[in-house]
Amino acid sequence: MATHRRINVDSGRPLEPLANYSRALRVGDMVLQSGTTAIDTEGNVIGEGDIAKQVDAIMDIAQGTMGQAGGRLDDVVRTRIYVTDISLADPAARALAKYFKDVRPAGTLVQVSRLARPTQLIEIELDAVDGAKDTAQRISSGRPTEEIYAYSRAVRVGDRVFISGTTAQDDQGGVSHPGDQHGQARATYDLILDALDQAGGTPGDLVYTKTFVTDLAQAPEHRRARLAALGDVRPTATLLGIPALIAPEMLVEIEAEAIIGAATTRRDFYSGDENEKPRGYARAVAVGDVIHVSGCTSMDTDGVVQAPGDWAAQYDICHEKVAAALAQAGASLDDVVRRRAFTIAGAEQNRPHGEGPAWFKDSRPVSMGCRISGLALPEMLVEVDAWAVMGAHRDIEWLGPE
Repeated sequence: MATHRRINVDSGRPLEPLANYSRALRVGDMVLQSGTTAIDTEGNVIGEGDIAKQVDAIMDIAQGTMGQAGGRLDDVVRTRIYVTDISLADPAARALAKYFKDVRPAGTLVQVSRLARPTQLIEIELDAVDGAKDTAQRISSGRPTEEIYAYSRAVRVGDRVFISGTTAQDDQGGVSHPGDQHGQARATYDLILDALDQAGGTPGDLVYTKTFVTDLAQAPEHRRARLAALGDVRPTATLLGIPALIAPEMLVEIEAEAIIGAATTRRDFYSGDENEKPRGYARAVAVGDVIHVSGCTSMDTDGVVQAPGDWAAQYDICHEKVAAALAQAGASLDDVVRRRAFTIAGAEQNRPHGEGPAWFKDSRPVSMGCRISGLALPEMLVEVDAWAVMGAHRDIEWLGPE
């Protein structure tokens, strides 16, 4: 990024300062929107029972707060949609598509177990790059769903490639390898690498992946497919168990990002015993000033989950691990610009917001949090991932609600 200019935008919701995050944020030429739901500044859910109205409310909020940071919806390069009921996926995606029919960002859509309130049906994250509407290369697989829902298989802007949440769906709309997570994962990685090749990249340029699976019991099969597909390449990784994907036959969805040229300049970091390497990922990957950190849990180097049954303690261990990974790359938590926390559905969040360590009180990155169906081990209650930009903690400009 040519500059690390940083702007944090507060929308006026009381949770933002309490939980130490910003509604929107500019870092360099990127503008990021936190995971946003249809809640007004008084705490009321807008459009109860109507997902299209909730999408419109979210996009109205995003247009305002991203706009304060100098961003435009026309420059959005990635969307992430989290719905609480997969039967609402089609109306949700169609409602969002009207905002992006001319720009077609990369997109991910999955079902999560729940959001903060039962009447919240959807949460959306957005990433934008200045000028992307006019300068982006948009890669299509030719599938009709991309036209209907206004997204691209991948979007390249400069040296950055954003790859949509990808599944083993074939060109006819069917899902290959039914019941076989290994087969579906391998087909999915092949599609990701093909999109990256069309964008001018190589497998070694992959720096980030996030994998959603509907059957955690088959997760080792995903790992086997990942190792076969990526060889010696070790991007960051987060693995999440979720209730459902768009089609019931789908077992896995994977989104990815790459930086063109990373194959020769990347720095991969591991924990002390490098136990991530045989599992197909790095603890963190740094390319220039950009640092991606894999999902961190409370599992120790012996594979034992620490603080069983204690969400708050596990949450703190996750952040300590993120901080340690960033320190290896020469950065700190204050350089984090996006943080996500995924808590399993049955966990008791045994510490209110505003109590315990204030990990981001001085920097307030954009954030996202939701409930999912499971993590890699049943004792895990929460997983946290992050990405940072070296030096992003300096000279932050703070903006309040308009």
